[in-house]
Amino acid sequence: MRKHQQVRKTGRESQRTIRRLLTVYQRQINHQQGQITDLENHIRAQELRVSLLQGIRRASTSTLDLGSLFPVLLEMVLDAVAADHGSLLLINPDEKRVLFGIQGAKNGSAMPLGNVSLKQGYRRQIFTGGETTLLKTLTAPPPGWEMPRFKGGRASLLVIPLQISGRMIGLLELLRPPSAPPFHPRDAELLTTVGHQLGMVMENARLYSEASKQVGQFSTLMELSAILNSTLQFSEVLRRTVEAATRLMECEVGSLLLLNEDCDELVFEVALGERGGEVRDVRLKVGEGIAGWVAKTGKPAVVNSVERDARFLRRVDVRTHFTTRNMICVPVKSRNRIIGVLQAINRLSARPFTVEDQRLFESLARQVGIAIENSRLYEEVKTTFFSTVATLAEAIEKRDPYTGGHVRRVVEVSLILGEELGLRVEEMETLHLSAILHDVGKIGIRDGVLQKHGPLSPEEMAHIREHPDIGAEILAHIKQLEAVIPAVRHHQERCDGLGYPEGLKGEEIPLASRVVAVADTFDAMTTDRPYRPRLSDEAAANEIERGAGTQFDLDVVEAFLRAYRQGRISSAALWALEKGAGDQTRTLSVQRVSEEIP
Repeated sequence: MRKHQQVRKTGRESQRTIRRLLTVYQRQINHQQGQITDLENHIRAQELRVSLLQGIRRASTSTLDLGSLFPVLLEMVLDAVAADHGSLLLINPDEKRVLFGIQGAKNGSAMPLGNVSLKQGYRRQIFTGGETTLLKTLTAPPPGWEMPRFKGGRASLLVIPLQISGRMIGLLELLRPPSAPPFHPRDAELLTTVGHQLGMVMENARLYSEASKQVGQFSTLMELSAILNSTLQFSEVLRRTVEAATRLMECEVGSLLLLNEDCDELVFEVALGERGGEVRDVRLKVGEGIAGWVAKTGKPAVVNSVERDARFLRRVDVRTHFTTRNMICVPVKSRNRIIGVLQAINRLSARPFTVEDQRLFESLARQVGIAIENSRLYEEVKTTFFSTVATLAEAIEKRDPYTGGHVRRVVEVSLILGEELGLRVEEMETLHLSAILHDVGKIGIRDGVLQKHGPLSPEEMAHIREHPDIGAEILAHIKQLEAVIPAVRHHQERCDGLGYPEGLKGEEIPLASRVVAVADTFDAMTTDRPYRPRLSDEAAANEIERGAGTQFDLDVVEAFLRAYRQGRISSAALWALEKGAGDQTRTLSVQRVSEEIP
């Protein structure tokens, strides 16, 4: 009996020992299973991390364009952590502003992220708190996100700052709706481990974008400089200047104000845009408004909110019914002397004007200063040249006492007809010189023939018909008058081929010759001559109309009749030129034509 009890006792102890051993073994197995699970999770995390890094690398080698790269990066991250929505922001930490940003949804296309502020909410917390990651719940979409399907509830938000060498360059923001499980710290850990690589790719894309932009801007600047310096016409230089400013700064309107040193005022020489015409009458005292401040100090001004700038002058906007939001304004100098101010107003994009924009705009302003100075010098030389030529022509004209002032009157009528015909600036200059010099060959005509009161003999008529060729021969020695020579040689041709010296027809005759022929005839008919009294303006106009298509060019006659019926051509006005007001009138008229002809 005792032996039997001893056996049972031993059996129970053995069972307890076995149970203890089994418990220990089970714990070891569970621990090992946990380790295996952790190892499997770690491997999966590593595989996911490697997969993300490889995807980021592939994306960065395929493109560095921000608009193409960011959607690919965001889609990879959304898939990796099973997020429904997300945004990727490239930021300037010093200015606390977003340089570029997109938002996207799982299985949806990415779109630009607008109205993003880094100075409020959880984004401000990231900046001021210095947190590496942020996990929180939201009851509404983050500011700037477009999420029409978000119906409320407690969504899970995960924000990963993207840093390079301790400097934050971006934010990765992910969201899971209330119906999905919230983010786990291991999601933050995974994205933090790839955040540096993601940030590097984004920074490279930013640098590439800026470099491409700068190359494009400098290329545009070189192109605009070439266009700007391809003409010496003052009004054309001014117009091209403002077009270049508007294009280079990608803004709504541009303007160029030139300094009038006599009255210490800035005058809007050119203002492009819907209200440009109204702006031209505005005058600014030096020191008045932002442009006046620039003219006074010689310093550039970048104003991204004119409402906050005490220098801003509202009366210009009030007068033109225009709203100025922002502007960049730089001085225009010539030989270290301020001659004006160049403005670009209202950036077309939401991007503000920057210091880089200022430097680029100043480069354009330097080119503008040179172009304006060259143009002014050219205009001075041209004015002197025209005056010299006109003096020469009038000196020759003195040989015939009955044609005093003829040259000046022919010039006036010719330029009026040129305006009516819509001639370009270069064509107007050729016409102007042709009208001045059309009779220069009469210097070679004998006084007895030139001043004869009665009819000319056949020999005398043949002699006087030599003056077009004589004039062309004289001008052939002056290189600057090459374009004028054909017009002078052929100003006595007729459209029906019965003129001289070569009997040219129609459009074979230079246009300037065809214009001068009408102007010359009108003045001849409305001027008293020894052999006949002057005709009335109406009679002369009727004679010219009858000669249309035979003696005169049809288009030129139509232009003449339009100007005559509008009261722009009359013998009384032409004779008023002899009183000394004519030179100034014509100078202003030519300047106006230069401004209006494209």
